[in-house]
Amino acid sequence: MKRIIKELLLTFSEQKSLISSKRLERFSLFALSLSAVAYYLFKGIYNWEIGSSDLLIIIATLLGYAGFNTVIAKKNENTES
Repeated sequence: MKRIIKELLLTFSEQKSLISSKRLERFSLFALSLSAVAYYLFKGIYNWEIGSSDLLIIIATLLGYAGFNTVIAKKNENTES
């Protein structure tokens, strides 16, 4: 646990760190947006306020984003080999 905290602190300094600040930023933004979507969905489903078209749009967007990340990861994997 100490090592993780140390690496996180090094990310915000000028010294070299094992954790990429860009990846840390992407993860935090993705986690925040996914939490907001989950809150919206649960609130909408619980109160019977969300329509099927809203649900389909949200699910299609999340699946599209997951597919995009998979394609990019495969491209990066192939170029590193």
